[in-house]
Amino acid sequence: MPLIILTGYPSSGLSYRAKQLAHLLEQTQTQLFDALDNETTDGQAKPKQKRFTFHIVPSHDPGHPRTVYDNARTEKEARAVAYARVKRALAKDAFVILDGMNYIKGYRYQLWCEAKAVGTTCCVVHVGTPIDKCVAINNSRLNRQQRQVNLPDASSNTDDLAEPDTEDPYPSDLHQNLIFRYEEPSTHSRWDKPLFTVPWTDARPPIEEIWTATTGIEIEKNIPPDSTPINPLASLLHTDPNTPSPPSTAQQDTASIAYTIRTTATTNANGSNRLGRPRIKPHQATVLPTQTDSSALYTYEKKTSAIITAIRNYTSSNPSVEAALARSAQIGGVKRADEEGISITVPDSSIAVFIPAHIVRSAPTDDLAGAGGLLTLPRLQRLRRQWISQNRTYIGMTHNQVKGALGSDQVGDAFVRFLNFEFAGDTTE
Repeated sequence: MPLIILTGYPSSGLSYRAKQLAHLLEQTQTQLFDALDNETTDGQAKPKQKRFTFHIVPSHDPGHPRTVYDNARTEKEARAVAYARVKRALAKDAFVILDGMNYIKGYRYQLWCEAKAVGTTCCVVHVGTPIDKCVAINNSRLNRQQRQVNLPDASSNTDDLAEPDTEDPYPSDLHQNLIFRYEEPSTHSRWDKPLFTVPWTDARPPIEEIWTATTGIEIEKNIPPDSTPINPLASLLHTDPNTPSPPSTAQQDTASIAYTIRTTATTNANGSNRLGRPRIKPHQATVLPTQTDSSALYTYEKKTSAIITAIRNYTSSNPSVEAALARSAQIGGVKRADEEGISITVPDSSIAVFIPAHIVRSAPTDDLAGAGGLLTLPRLQRLRRQWISQNRTYIGMTHNQVKGALGSDQVGDAFVRFLNFEFAGDTTE
């Protein structure tokens, strides 16, 4: 279901935190859901809660080592590979943890949009390791790599760590460059919220808050008073031989922690109790465009062309302005002065094309379709193209889908109203 985006300086312990998050979240799920599955209502067992799956998506692999950041093209390819892996793994019932620096805010925005498109939650976990600690860890890894080159038979676990540091180092110049290029997450950016910061000295991330923010299930923890926090990354520096090695993830996280659900289960239409999931509001950047009728543009073109043809036929049989006014008066009977004008009946429209008499008489020529006339073919074609261009965005959509959209049966009336407005307000070309 949720997407957890890790971010931090290079060599800040991102991979360790990714594994720790996956383990703690899975452990939290097991404790909560096992307790719920064992509950009964009126002597009947409740339906089992659907479990989340957990996926850690690495940003590096043998095909995309850390040196990809030396070149813009290779870095872009590596990001595209990680993005594709996240997109394939995202689902409403899967935790996806993206391990990596993810130092570009635009890239985090892309990931946020992808989570929105799937309809799942997203949060950012900032591994807040200080720069000097990151440099020290990277230098330690460079020294370890150099020892392996000089002594290929030596064991890589020279410091007898419970969990040996096997991460590859960054070249020193590249490491400094990446620190300089890092764009820190901010709570002012909607794609960086909710934001959780895990300081260097914290033994474990705020797993309860992360769980609640991503699943919508509120819990509270009760930690025994005799539990002592341990810095999980301190031994990576190898500066103090007396510093105790960090416990393994399994050893560290199996402490006796009691969880209590603060929210009640929701009852669905079938009467079964299920834990609520947060509703994701669709985002405009992630909503797929509405499927439209492939023949909608053809309908626009056909109906507007038929109206233009009807107007041209009228001007052919009534080329003179005075003759056209006399015919309209004869057909329509006696009218008020403000209702005098030329009325042209056109197909596919319940409204007639109407040009007021004072507009017709103000034309520089008596020929309706001649040069300088009101109904010349170039002008009619220009108005037709202008109207189609204005409505192209809404072609094929209904009014329920987009406000202002036109159905196929409304095209004729809308085009005639547009022509009447243009003819009433514009006397000359």
